[in-house]
Amino acid sequence: MRQNNELVLVVDDDEDIRELLRVVLEADGYRVKVAVDGLDAWEQIHAGELPALILLDLMMPRMDGEHFLKKLRRRCPEAVVIILSGHDAAQKKAGELKAARCLTKPVELDDLLNAVKRFAPAHSKRDVA
Repeated sequence: MRQNNELVLVVDDDEDIRELLRVVLEADGYRVKVAVDGLDAWEQIHAGELPALILLDLMMPRMDGEHFLKKLRRRCPEAVVIILSGHDAAQKKAGELKAARCLTKPVELDDLLNAVKRFAPAHSKRDVA
């Protein structure tokens, strides 16, 4: 099996969550970068490539997910973002921010991988012969 070239950016202030998502997504064949908050994510995107998919927490220091996503939409309206949040109001906020999906923390890993495959279907190593 070959590694694909698609990039997923995980944006979360919780180091354990970032590392877990990195390991799970890399094991499923994705290239993964991580950012500690919206500002870090914005700087990475501004300096490099736009990820195929962004997994975004909403509640973070320095620049929260909502501010990051509004800023991102002005520059890259086509960016695909899945919000990961532990807050009940996140579903409504995800709709307002035009996120592709909102998953509630703690997220089941199968649900996460299914969502990633849905919005980046050709990117899983399981789909590669």
